[in-house]
Amino acid sequence: MTGTRGPLPKPNALKLLEGNAGKRPLDLSAGINPRVEIPSPPAHLSKDAKKEWKRITPFLEELGLISGLDRSALALYCQAQGRLSELETAFNAQVARLVQDKGIDYPTAVYEASHAVTPSGYAQQSVIVQLIKSHRDQVNRLLMHFGLSPAARGRVQASNYVDPTLTL
Repeated sequence: MTGTRGPLPKPNALKLLEGNAGKRPLDLSAGINPRVEIPSPPAHLSKDAKKEWKRITPFLEELGLISGLDRSALALYCQAQGRLSELETAFNAQVARLVQDKGIDYPTAVYEASHAVTPSGYAQQSVIVQLIKSHRDQVNRLLMHFGLSPAARGRVQASNYVDPTLTL
């Protein structure tokens, strides 16, 4: 098993909001704090990926979790989400066709769309189901980078960028 052990440390901003129980001095300017902005979407994104980009970027901006540096990572997430949406739509259409053409019930159609029979007679998971699983796993991993799942929200830190041209 790979990855980090144990919980990630709490961000200093969160410690401050909770009352700084340890009473140690907190450096709120620690870390990299890029300017919060929505980067332009790459031209190669699919239609569904562009829809996800437009849906998610305002939320990320509001939370201070996006900058121009995140364009590539966000493009990976949006493209994977868009492809997952396309695969799910294709699978659902295949199930609907089986229900309509063969007159079978929905659960049987889902099973038939999910499996293929090998020449030796064994049931094997279909390619589309394998692709859906693969894209679900990829989307889930990419969601973590932006704190877009309940478990990941505590592990990301918003940028506390201060414009260097501002004077106090």
